[in-house]
Amino acid sequence: MKKKPSLWMLALGAFALIAMIAYLFFALTLADHMEPYPVPDNKAAPTKPAM
Repeated sequence: MKKKPSLWMLALGAFALIAMIAYLFFALTLADHMEPYPVPDNKAAPTKPAM
């Protein structure tokens, strides 16, 4: 006889899935709207890292 997964495990799995999707959504959408940190005029702009 197979043991059914408990309601807590199903709820935890659903919450983890929703949390991952929400994180990816916010990370990808907000990253486009974030302004880069302004560089003062008296300092040279840092070079972009390769990665």
